[in-house]
Amino acid sequence: MPARITIADLAREARVSVSTIDRILSGRSRVKPATVNHVLATAERIGFHAVGSIRSRREEPGPAKTFGFLLNDSARHFYDVMSRRIAREVATQTSVDGKAIFSHVTDLDPARTAEALLALGETCDAIAAVCIDHPRINRAVDELAERGVPVVTMLSDISSPQRRGFVGSNDWQLGRSAGWFVTRLCPQGGKIGLVPGNPRYMCQQSLAASFRSFIAESAQDGFGIVEAAPTEESDARAIEVVTQLMQTHPDVTAILMLGGGLEGAAKVLGQGGKRPLLIGTELTEHTRAMLTDGGIDMILAHPATEVAREVVQTLVRVLEGGERTAHLQKIMPFQVLIGENC
Repeated sequence: MPARITIADLAREARVSVSTIDRILSGRSRVKPATVNHVLATAERIGFHAVGSIRSRREEPGPAKTFGFLLNDSARHFYDVMSRRIAREVATQTSVDGKAIFSHVTDLDPARTAEALLALGETCDAIAAVCIDHPRINRAVDELAERGVPVVTMLSDISSPQRRGFVGSNDWQLGRSAGWFVTRLCPQGGKIGLVPGNPRYMCQQSLAASFRSFIAESAQDGFGIVEAAPTEESDARAIEVVTQLMQTHPDVTAILMLGGGLEGAAKVLGQGGKRPLLIGTELTEHTRAMLTDGGIDMILAHPATEVAREVVQTLVRVLEGGERTAHLQKIMPFQVLIGENC
């Protein structure tokens, strides 16, 4: 059993004295509300047992903060669910009186994405964003940083040195894991179809590169990679792309969906019979059902609930630390799901 978190542990994590923690818990003397809120947020983050006692010492609500979230099209089930999870996390924060504002981009045009970021910056204290890596978007992030509005990326990082943090999975490990499964589930070798959602997503670039690396290093011969057109994160477009892939390469052994469009790919391939192994990264209620029914073989999923929780807490920490806060990075373990454990 793990050791119980002590007052000394809490004091160290919150960077306050043990006597300050004792004063808060006992209520014998007054502690500044901002300090109580900070200690409460830390206690909740590390799982301190007396969170209720600390919460009862608060004399006023935390400062009002508005958090902006830039997500992909809400018509995609994954991002509709993600926004609801994030809203719940913002509502449960106790160190701030938080408000969540969402902007859903309906396409991946860099100019419109940059405009959406800047628009959020007009009313938000901090922003978390899912976006492609593009110079126009990086310039928007740099401009927001100059205004004092920090931006944290989630699920996929960008190359701007001005972004204040990243929350997501280790996509290099994810891609190599996909390669490991393909070489073992398809020992006969064959063609592997790589289907990107949008190649400007850094997470997909890393996933594809590490997958190719593993296949190239594999002791087994006979594997070849076939590059497919991007799905542009659309299930409708994925139906077209995968249909074309199967017509051009009917002997494809496995298909790896690097981004959105997994549901569309599964509809093309159908269930049962002789079809390629299908692996994707997007877990929704729909793709989970397809996994259970055998239309999808494996999902290496970003843990959406954990990412939502962590990205909100990261935004809070960035605002609490101000300019002193270094780049914050939280790598969340991805999930390996098959029909028997989903």
